Amino acid sequence: MKRYRRVWVVYCKELLETLRDRRTLAAMILVPIVLYPVLMIIIVEALRAETGRRQAERYHVAVPDELHRAWLRSVLDREDAAMEIDDSKAVPGAPGPSINLEEGPVAFLRARLRSEQVEILVLEPGGSLWDLVAEQSAAAALSVEPPPNPEEAADLTNRRVLILQNDTNPRSEYVAAQLGSILQNEAERIVRQRMSKLPGGVATLSPLVLSSISTSSPEQQFAKILAMVVPFLLVIMTVTGALYPSIDLTAGERERGTLETLAVSPVPVGQIVAGKFGVVVTIAMFSTALNLGSMTAMFHFSKLAQLAAGSAPSTTMLPADTIDSAGAAAEGRLTQRDYHERRRQLEAEAKKKTGFIITAAPIVLLAMLPFAVLAGGVMLATCSFARTFKEAQNYMMPVMMAFMIPAMVVSYMPTTRLEGVLLVLPVANIVVLIRELFLGNYQPAAMGICLLSTCFYAAVAMTVAARLYGNEAVLFSDVGSYKTLLRRRFIKPASHPSAATALAAVALVFPFYFYWQSYLVNLDDPPDRIRLVIAGAQLLVMTAPILLLTWFFKLDFRDTFALNRPRALPMVGAVLIAAAIVPVGNFLRAVQYQWFPPGKDLLGDQLLVLQEGSLVSVLLALAVVPAICEELVFRGFLLSGLRGRLSTLATILIVGLIFGLYHMYMEKIPVLTLLGALLAIVCLCSGSIYPAMLIHLANNGLSLTTTRYEELGRILLMPSTYDAAITPRYDYPMLAYAVIFLIGLGMVLLTKRTAPHTS
Repeated sequence: MKRYRRVWVVYCKELLETLRDRRTLAAMILVPIVLYPVLMIIIVEALRAETGRRQAERYHVAVPDELHRAWLRSVLDREDAAMEIDDSKAVPGAPGPSINLEEGPVAFLRARLRSEQVEILVLEPGGSLWDLVAEQSAAAALSVEPPPNPEEAADLTNRRVLILQNDTNPRSEYVAAQLGSILQNEAERIVRQRMSKLPGGVATLSPLVLSSISTSSPEQQFAKILAMVVPFLLVIMTVTGALYPSIDLTAGERERGTLETLAVSPVPVGQIVAGKFGVVVTIAMFSTALNLGSMTAMFHFSKLAQLAAGSAPSTTMLPADTIDSAGAAAEGRLTQRDYHERRRQLEAEAKKKTGFIITAAPIVLLAMLPFAVLAGGVMLATCSFARTFKEAQNYMMPVMMAFMIPAMVVSYMPTTRLEGVLLVLPVANIVVLIRELFLGNYQPAAMGICLLSTCFYAAVAMTVAARLYGNEAVLFSDVGSYKTLLRRRFIKPASHPSAATALAAVALVFPFYFYWQSYLVNLDDPPDRIRLVIAGAQLLVMTAPILLLTWFFKLDFRDTFALNRPRALPMVGAVLIAAAIVPVGNFLRAVQYQWFPPGKDLLGDQLLVLQEGSLVSVLLALAVVPAICEELVFRGFLLSGLRGRLSTLATILIVGLIFGLYHMYMEKIPVLTLLGALLAIVCLCSGSIYPAMLIHLANNGLSLTTTRYEELGRILLMPSTYDAAITPRYDYPMLAYAVIFLIGLGMVLLTKRTAPHTS
């Protein structure tokens, strides 16, 4: 309790001093509360003003002669009449003119050129249409060859229309674009009038009448728009919220001369860093919560969702004259009454509330918590090297880019899903997760891996920050002494790695190992290649970097990896555990499957891969190599780094959880976490890694061998069907294995615990 009280005192002190900084308050409170409403008001009002101005302004269009003038005037009048007819025939409650959503959520604020706005100028003798447009005397010019026929617009003559515009004049571009759209509609009217005089009439042009119905509500359509923008904004605002506190609590204190005083106080460096870190995370999360709350309130009360939903393309609605026929084909006998009823229900929901963002906001805020911890840890560790406030700001630029680039890239990839390597890719996984939440795609397994991996990175960032903050080279800002952090000849030999080194190494290996397995392992490949990829991941991606770091930091290999001779009693206990580990593991897995059933295809594919090929190669790649490599990494390097820094229970749980997280599938994490914790207990109690390797080898090897020998499978109570795999056994053979397992565990626990190294 005394330790936590010290952390709380440091936290309160730093929080009070941080809140006195006007820059922090502005970035944390003023910006999110004022920014979004002001931006939205400015954007919407500016667009409305521009739309109103364009609708009220008059434009000059030049033509060669009176014949052109009469023809163009008749075309504009027919366009106005056609638009009025379309509006009157629209389905009640349906959106207005077709708008492309890709052009933005405010595309509905668009003007349309009306006949009364156009003043047609007839070219004077000796004049030039080119000169009129170039000198901006006319917004655009138009000529038709052969000359048009105002009396008979639908004659059989095909004409070529030339529109002159000035690209440097926005008014000219607008008028030319509007004229192009109007003349395209006129061309369609001429074609229909021509076809109406032929056998079959206009229907000849429409052998297929295509319509589509959108089953999404207006708020779901609006959620799609927000999902492309909000995640990126939240990431940036969270990082920005952690920026100033991180700088002020490190370089700011160094400039004020209070850092050394705080360092010599009778408080451990870890507790000082914990208090400072808590302030950074608090400010970052408070800024995130205010940003999310401000955006939620703006979207909810501004009725922007209803306006944006009203800009949905009209092709998502069935025309009134095709509801019965096309609707029946699209939704299975959808009648006109059903169609109108469903549309009224969706519109009523949109008018009542923007429910999706109210539901998603708390979950999004929860998902941002580990990300805020990660951002705070990275920034606090980076700012620890800065000697001045200005230098810290320079250091923060690449850090900000490191957070912004993945978020921006993923934001422009709307088809990406929360799967594969994106599950564990820092920053990008949170952006995709928030986007999926806005779209209503809740995938518990993928969300769990995403959040667990982010929490893992956050814990590593916090540990590394504490390590750097307590280093003399960083604390006293001696540039020359920075070499002691980077050059091997300045590194002092140690018996085991620090907690920061162990966690950072495992965290850096994790995404590469995950990418290697998810990208290269394909169940359609030959079994030999699959085993080679898995063994390569264990040897080259996981173990080799850890061994290299052990050499680089001059660590004692024997103490780091607990390469000690085990005592007789824990070794006998490990043998008993190894004999019962497969039935007990299957029992625990079946209990888990009662609550979270696995997919049948997952179990089937795994068994298929494991059964093919030489048994020796299968055991070597999937039992021997993992038993050695994974134990060296988790029960060796990681366990030796954490032991003595945390309580025994916390160390065992962290090692077990990281071990389970490394195995990719959410269905495997609970049982493998227990297995990892068990192996950590065996290693701690025996003082040696060899008993843990034996249990690991037995667990993998016996499970694989039972796929070849049915009798061994029956002895070890291996399930042969999907139903057997998800049904726990409560018979006497299972009880016997449980007793053997508990006896072996008791023998291990009763052994005098000899540490693999001295703390």
